[in-house]
Amino acid sequence: MKKHRYLRAALIAGITVVNIAVSLGFYALILFSCGVMTPVDEVILTRAEEFSAEREFLERLFLQPDFKDKLKLRLIQENEKDEQETAKKTRVGSPSLIIEFAPSWAKADGIPISKTWYVPKENPLAEHIGTSFAACLAGKEILVPIEEIAPPYTGLLVDDLSVADENYPLVRYVSIRVRAAEDSGKKARLQKKIIALETKLAGEPKPLVQQTPSIVWICSAGDLMLDRGAGDILIDEGAEGILGKTADYFNKSDLNIVNLEGAVSSRGDKAAKSYNFRFDPRVVPPLKAGKINAVLFANNHAFDYGETAFLDTLEYLEKNEIAILGAGRDITAASSPFIFSTDKLEIRVFGIASFPRERTGWDGASVNAAENKAGMLFAVQNSVERLKKNFVQKDGVLNVLLFHGGHEWTWRPEPGARKLYTELAQSGADLLIGSHPHTVQGFEWLEGKLIFWSLGNYVFAGMHDMYGGEEGLLIRLGYMGKTLIYFEPVPVLINGPRSDVGQAEQLKRFYALSRELAGK
Repeated sequence: MKKHRYLRAALIAGITVVNIAVSLGFYALILFSCGVMTPVDEVILTRAEEFSAEREFLERLFLQPDFKDKLKLRLIQENEKDEQETAKKTRVGSPSLIIEFAPSWAKADGIPISKTWYVPKENPLAEHIGTSFAACLAGKEILVPIEEIAPPYTGLLVDDLSVADENYPLVRYVSIRVRAAEDSGKKARLQKKIIALETKLAGEPKPLVQQTPSIVWICSAGDLMLDRGAGDILIDEGAEGILGKTADYFNKSDLNIVNLEGAVSSRGDKAAKSYNFRFDPRVVPPLKAGKINAVLFANNHAFDYGETAFLDTLEYLEKNEIAILGAGRDITAASSPFIFSTDKLEIRVFGIASFPRERTGWDGASVNAAENKAGMLFAVQNSVERLKKNFVQKDGVLNVLLFHGGHEWTWRPEPGARKLYTELAQSGADLLIGSHPHTVQGFEWLEGKLIFWSLGNYVFAGMHDMYGGEEGLLIRLGYMGKTLIYFEPVPVLINGPRSDVGQAEQLKRFYALSRELAGK
């Protein structure tokens, strides 16, 4: 009898458990149907293998409690069959949602979760500075994310636009679109969940969405000699009167630098030199109005009228807020940089001279600045070491060095100049720009740093009898941080005291000399 009572009690308990389970299932069904309890739905990613970074971003999001517990969503991969099979075994008829990746150029096609700026990659020796969006889409260019540009490669402008310009077309979006699975029988219920998921995704921080890159444009040209009539034109007509259309490149750049080939003064005694240049002080305001930010004044004409005219030049430039490179009232000033700052980049611009002794015997080393002596920074040992110490080598700082050196009327850098400026590149100079030879020489990479050995003449009347003397080079360089992105050489043609943009054919020799330097 006792045994039977136990069996009877167990039977009653079992029936009770079954009844409770049935009741719970019934109430759960009611709750599901009333929307009080929400089933867990699977979310499948399509084409996930093509978008690894975007997939990983979504995987991390779906691990958050808001996605798992509140939205009741579980992410699975379309190509992970084992995981799908496991999911199928545990699901109770829940329909799935599908997230589709949608890549596009120029504008988003859904909720953007990544945004990447691309540039066509090219070696500057290819003589190619721009391309078209159509050519990029046709596969005629090598497209890379902008952060992958590194020497000896640079980027190309696309339809004359840089990455920082409005309407630049090579912006790649990867967006997502959410929809119910085609075989879903409960699309009406899922639509609410789709809206909730899209709202949540749209509001999440998106580390893969890049901000518009910032490009700082540096523009530089060679010897600016304002004697022999050029100064009068500059005073009467402004910068465009002597610079022609080359002035446009200054107007659209951030930092503009030239070599000032002579003293600005009405005083001083003529030095015993081969050529002496002195300019009316009234030339300085129109230079400032022409967007000239800084001038190299470490050159063989800075002391053409002695220390008096040299000091006058410093004063006139300072009054007009044109920075002086490589010269000053003492060695500290001559070796200090002009600092040009933007939100994301500090540019430190230096100047130095290394030209040889003149036939007359005049030597630039004789006017090297010292602790209590005005002068230029000339490439003797103590000046070079002081310059090296002033280079700042860290992210966000670009060291630019303008130099006046080499031999006049030569087409290639001489061994002494190569040794010196390679050493300075190794010591921290990131961009080196040369003048003095009166000819356009080539460019090359030194230790991954760009050097232009000579930009030749910019404004220099009286060169009509000198081969190559009436051709110059203006360069416009676009930097993103310390990385050179854009390389734009512009031919300059000199006609007496006036200059203008030259013919593209002029660049042939520049590129040929550059390929020679590169061993190509």
